[in-house]
Amino acid sequence: MPLPSAPASMTTIMPSPSSTGNPSVKAGFFKTAMEADGTPVAAIAALQEYGAVVRGREGHSIVIPPRPFLRQTVATHRSAWVRLLAQALKTSLRTPGRAGGTRHALQTLVQRLSTSTQALTTVGKAMQTDITQTIHQTNTPPNAPATIRHKGFDNPLVETGTLQNSITFQVEA
Repeated sequence: MPLPSAPASMTTIMPSPSSTGNPSVKAGFFKTAMEADGTPVAAIAALQEYGAVVRGREGHSIVIPPRPFLRQTVATHRSAWVRLLAQALKTSLRTPGRAGGTRHALQTLVQRLSTSTQALTTVGKAMQTDITQTIHQTNTPPNAPATIRHKGFDNPLVETGTLQNSITFQVEA
């Protein structure tokens, strides 16, 4: 089934885009994730997230209703992600320092900079888990009867497992 032009990736960013020079973490579907037939998983995610009308094999129109799993995850978990990031950074700043020379100061600085990456990695893992759980928990709107017959079950965002298995995160420091 041909898909409308697809985004290269479909992600959510926390806390800010790296184009501003600030460290960030993105979670979602990146351009490297592909279905076995070469279809970008981001395209499938976008179709499910926003809905679409696509042309079926016999030439008829198929309406795919929106199932906003990514936006729902962000709306539900954003505050928890911010708290998790704040707590991870706060913990890293409490790391006791020792009195020492320049070498120790540089080591401490490098350690604290890498800790922000570790904190963002912690948040990225939480984002990945939360998006995956939302996919598994989404059951509305239900699949059409023809889709249920094709798949053999009625779980709107699950068929082959590729969608939920393609969710990942990237930390940009």
